[in-house]
Formats: sequence, structure tokens, C-alpha cells
Amino acid sequence: MTQSGSEGMGVGLARAEVEVTVGAPRERVWRALVDEAGQWWPRDFYVGREPRGFIIEARPGGRVYEDWGNDAGALWYTVLVVQPPEVLELAGYLTPAFGGPATTTARLSLRAEGDTTVVKVEEAVFGRVDEHTVPRLREGWRTLLGGGLKAHVERRQP
Repeated sequence: MTQSGSEGMGVGLARAEVEVTVGAPRERVWRALVDEAGQWWPRDFYVGREPRGFIIEARPGGRVYEDWGNDAGALWYTVLVVQPPEVLELAGYLTPAFGGPATTTARLSLRAEGDTTVVKVEEAVFGRVDEHTVPRLREGWRTLLGGGLKAHVERRQP
């Protein structure tokens, strides 16, 4: 059997976890996570040239996507589980441009701790993975949750 173009490609499983503490009640963090994603999603994370927004349809079967207008965009995930204000589970694909081909699942959980909320993401990627996959995942989620979601919520606190 010939495997053209597969040299250096490893197929396997990569798992990454990240936790970020947000200085706000869980219900507020949940609302920002699912209803205000377009306000905190970092501009340099968009893959489209002129995106109109980032949308999370927080219902089973909902989409997590970039809206480019005129029925154009990029699908990031499909929503598998929604349990407000605690759990959002997603499934998606990584294309070769983002390190794939691979499938990915992500579980975001929100845990109240006093007046703060711990947002934890657990992501698993199955497919083309290498030694850079887990560090890239962790860095990406830290940027999204810490620099995006956390900063957005805490800026808007009274």
C-alpha cells in the first residue's frame, strides 16, 4: 500500500485542558460566552477577511461559526450538549490549514467559586497530530478565554 504525501504525519489523539478564572458570576459568564461571542472573539482568530461576527447557537445541533455575510462563512463546531449555565459541548473538524485533517471535541464547563467563575475547556483532537498540537491548543484557548472572554466580562463589570 502506498501512502503518498503522508511522510512525517502522525495520526493519534491529543488532549489539552485550560482553566481561566473570570471575576463574575457564572450566569454572567455564560451569557457572555454564548450570547456575546462576537464581542469578545479576538479579531486575529477569524479566518475570513471581512467577518461580520462570530455566532454560537447554544442549542443541540446549533452552529459555532464565522458569519461573512451573503450566506458565506466558516463553521468551527456543531453544538452537541447545552446545559446552561454549566456545560457547552462541541464537535468539529480541523482542516489542513489548521493542523488537520482531524476531528475535535471540546467541553466548556463553568464552575462557580464564590463571586468568580472557573471556565474549563477540555479538548480532544483525533487525526493528524504532532508535538506542536497540544501547545497550540492550550495557547489558543488561553487567548480565547483569558484575553477574549475574561477581558470582555471583567471590563463590563459594575
